[in-house]
Amino acid sequence: MTKEPDAERLRMIDHSNLVTKTIALFLPRGHEQSARITAGAAMGAADFPHISILEWPYDDTHPDFDHDFSGLEFDGAIIWAYNGSPWARRLLKMGIPVVNCGSNWIREGVPSIAFDWDALQNDLVEKFTALGREHAAIVSHNLGNDPFKINWLNTITERLNKQNISTQFFIAPGLPSEERQRMFQPAREAEIITFLQDLPQPAAIFCDDDYLAALLCRVARDLEYRIPQDVAVMGFGNFTVSKVASPAISSIEIHGQMIGRQAFNMVRQRLETPDGEFPQVQQVRLEFIERDTFRFELVKDAVVAQVNRIIEREACQGINVDELARRLGVSRNTLNRRFQQEYGITPGKKIRAIRVQQAKQMLVNSDHSVTKVAELCGFPEPANFVNFFRREVGQTPNEYRSTAKQSEA
Repeated sequence: MTKEPDAERLRMIDHSNLVTKTIALFLPRGHEQSARITAGAAMGAADFPHISILEWPYDDTHPDFDHDFSGLEFDGAIIWAYNGSPWARRLLKMGIPVVNCGSNWIREGVPSIAFDWDALQNDLVEKFTALGREHAAIVSHNLGNDPFKINWLNTITERLNKQNISTQFFIAPGLPSEERQRMFQPAREAEIITFLQDLPQPAAIFCDDDYLAALLCRVARDLEYRIPQDVAVMGFGNFTVSKVASPAISSIEIHGQMIGRQAFNMVRQRLETPDGEFPQVQQVRLEFIERDTFRFELVKDAVVAQVNRIIEREACQGINVDELARRLGVSRNTLNRRFQQEYGITPGKKIRAIRVQQAKQMLVNSDHSVTKVAELCGFPEPANFVNFFRREVGQTPNEYRSTAKQSEA
């Protein structure tokens, strides 16, 4: 007998006798991560018709606003808030289930979906060491606002220093919400200009936000610094700007939809079983996405570098090695040889790796059907995609999705 998917079994449950509940989402307005968290929460709510989602975005240029919530009716909340936010404290005092998307409130006992900060630290030390630079910097708007994160910064600085990498910390001026506009006027960024001019080169920089990384890259290019030769830059979030910026920004994927889905389930469980015992913190995995601004090997072959950029941009649009060779005016064998000399793999293998990575992310973080995932990964025929995925991963797409969701539970 074929086992029914979990979502199908949930839809067969009679929800008619369940009490209707509302979960409010208090997230920064206009932030790409807010949209991802909302999408993930909505996916979770789709399986529970008796639970509705109420969006209440706030302006992160005024994160310390206060609100008495007297005009709102809701039973639980998903928030993304700074430590000192009075509105968040007021929510906590209401006695309703509240889950925070981040580590800011963990020490105060608030259930949270948090990044694995230890894993991030280990990964950053490994990446910075592998890059071989003697100088590094961590640039942030918010990392210095929390005692936990201050300790995290001190620890990673000590670890990098032990690897003979001198490291400094720079608090970026302004607010994250302002960076999109500021990128068009890099000459006005006096503090960032001074920071970059004082930073010994070649250097490696980690920014805690992709938009901040993009702004820093714009200022660096305005100063005629080469990226990544003089300044290698890594962002955080894998937001849209990291993919469309020139040069494309290396980043850390934080899987916002997964955070939203897990946060919804944490609130739902507490609503349905008020006296139940649940873990206070759930951690989300992080994934390094290598692009132009933080490469471990500087590519000398301009044709190969162009091929690599095309692959990263079009791998899931059906690009193949023969088409790449035609577009670049070289033979397939020549392209394979030169690409492998620079990157250690063939262009075909890189195309497959990107498609697998994209498929895995969508199977875990979305409710797309396998047919839709196949289409978004460049496979017009779902059967071809299933065969490809099984060959590359060792499981069918449905088997992989089921295994991944079981490991999250």
